[in-house]
Amino acid sequence: MVKSLTKGKVWMTAALACAVLLQTACGNGNEGGTASSADPSAPATQGASSERVNIELMEVGWVNTPVGDNDPYKKWLDDKFNVNFKLTALPAADLEAKILTRFASQEPPDLIFTYDKNQILKLQSQGVLMEDVTPLLEKLPSINGALDENAKTFTTQDGKMIAIPRPPEPGNWTVMVRKDWLANLGLDIPKTNDELMNVIRKFTTDDPDKNGKADTWGISSAGGGSSLGEIGNFQGMFGQFYGFYIQDNAAAHAVTTGVHKQFLDFVKTLVDEKTIDPDWYTQGWEQRKPKLFGNKIGIAWYPGSIVAEHESLQENKGNYVDVWEAIPMPKGSENGGVRGPSGLVNGMYAISANAAKDPAKLEKIAQLLEGVSYPNDGYWALRWGVGPDGQEVLDLEDGFKFYTEAQDKYRKEYPGAWDYGTWIGTSRDKVLQSTADEPNATGMKQLELDEKAKGFEATKNYNDLLELDPQLVSDITKMTEEFQIKYILGKETDYDKFVANWKKAGGERLLEEAEKQFKAMNLIQ
Repeated sequence: MVKSLTKGKVWMTAALACAVLLQTACGNGNEGGTASSADPSAPATQGASSERVNIELMEVGWVNTPVGDNDPYKKWLDDKFNVNFKLTALPAADLEAKILTRFASQEPPDLIFTYDKNQILKLQSQGVLMEDVTPLLEKLPSINGALDENAKTFTTQDGKMIAIPRPPEPGNWTVMVRKDWLANLGLDIPKTNDELMNVIRKFTTDDPDKNGKADTWGISSAGGGSSLGEIGNFQGMFGQFYGFYIQDNAAAHAVTTGVHKQFLDFVKTLVDEKTIDPDWYTQGWEQRKPKLFGNKIGIAWYPGSIVAEHESLQENKGNYVDVWEAIPMPKGSENGGVRGPSGLVNGMYAISANAAKDPAKLEKIAQLLEGVSYPNDGYWALRWGVGPDGQEVLDLEDGFKFYTEAQDKYRKEYPGAWDYGTWIGTSRDKVLQSTADEPNATGMKQLELDEKAKGFEATKNYNDLLELDPQLVSDITKMTEEFQIKYILGKETDYDKFVANWKKAGGERLLEEAEKQFKAMNLIQ
């Protein structure tokens, strides 16, 4: 069941911070929908067939190990939906070969969950999948209501939806700034690119940590010697930048719209003024952490886990729980002030053609998918063990929830049971997962920052709808990476020449092909 946890019971247990695994999200209009008022043993759907139906799900799992004979999750599913349910969870590297073997031997699974669209396309080309799942969407309101048109387009081939998209996860990466440094220097949250530049300068030159030493930098990155690293996300100050997209009813790219150049000029200023960590381009992600969490860097691109990582590297004493603030991308142009997009989908469900030919089985699959999707009771049962395994999810403030592994004896003995949650899990449930008995301040702060990030404006994902020549994409990507570091360091100065070369190397052809495909999808008129 879901219980309430009062405000007075949320306190700091710093030593456990590193054990916290978070899942957070911004909800879909049904945030309060949990198992709190429903009987988990009640029938799933009125009018269900009385005949018990065999259903096998084959999926990419998290753990991929066997479960015990007295599996409470299988029993719950069987009883709830009047099925004989079989879960086959496999590592991603093994899934495709196993699926192809099963279809070749005329023993296909009924339902497939995968993150790889190419696997679905390969099966679809062989005619072994349900040809068009569109009619099922009206029976799946919990899934369908959380999808946008681009997600549906992503799983559509030749006008037919070949798989049911799982709703995408809301992005939780954003600009993180040391709010204690802002306070020390009397600075406000930066809202524009110029204000951000000023904060970066002050963080570098004005002793923001008040230790009397010139040992801080306003910002950093982790390019690993081959790219600009995560600072590339700051292109969003000036507009859309993720791959090919639509602007002014035409295919566009940051190189041709001016967004890329504005961003490079911004980073070049950082380098010229020495306000960015000097190792920003050469260091890797892990190499940069001692500086970031050693209180030498004031601005980062990070999710809410920045709190737990900072605390962990500072002996979990609770001194750094409240030093970071999540802020929107500062605005540098009319179309700027945006984050890059999230993925279009968070996996896909495909149904075998054999299962689709059996009306009773197809109806049962629809009932099953809807019943275990967030925020329905079945979701809490499979994802968190509420009902089948006697687990509890505690209600916290602001719609957050808490689950502890401490009392989960079955999944401790049989961790493969976690794979019942793989095909449905979502951070939209706003659950803080921990091995501790109670939520701690570190975990709660992480949830708070992630939720803020998910509410910030992000661009639409158009690029992942496209099927472009991978060699041309690779060629222009390599050309861009080689040019931009030279431009930032002052070794190249002619940006217009770079644009011309970029177009000749394949950029122009890719723009034309992107526009053609966008028009075919009716995204460009």
